[in-house]
Amino acid sequence: MRQSLQPFFYWYGHTPLANMMSNSKVLIASAQIAHLLGMTLLLGTIMMVDLTLLGFGIKRYPVSRVAKELAPWTAAGLVIMFVTGPLNLASEAMKCYDATFFWIKMGLLVPAVLFYFTVHRRVRMADPPVSGFRARLVACVSLTLWFGIALAAKFIGFVGDDLRQPAGIFFN
Repeated sequence: MRQSLQPFFYWYGHTPLANMMSNSKVLIASAQIAHLLGMTLLLGTIMMVDLTLLGFGIKRYPVSRVAKELAPWTAAGLVIMFVTGPLNLASEAMKCYDATFFWIKMGLLVPAVLFYFTVHRRVRMADPPVSGFRARLVACVSLTLWFGIALAAKFIGFVGDDLRQPAGIFFN
């Protein structure tokens, strides 16, 4: 699968958008800052809901109310990330293609979004509220997926190598 996408990454890394992004430190920095702000909104609001599901969050209100009030902020974070992610990718498409942690991030992103809009939604919007083991399990899975994405993203810049190759960071 990964190798079949190499032509796309090569093409995307040579588009006018990619040239504009990679030739402007201001655009790169702006896109990265916006991406981090989007991630903060997204993870912060999801974490508030998940901590409430775990019994540690906002206890005065049901989870469904907390989730409804945070929903616009969660959506804003997701939209910001889905807009700025491709901009960041454009500036270093082949570096991302070669980075094992980029593929881990993308591999976690799909199930995280699907989980959020299906299982997580059913639990957070349930009336009467879901409690006990099921609520805690959903919160733990959610937090694991989203924080896994964030950690993998951090390691793209930190490691940046194809760990399938012996010359990676762990073999120098």
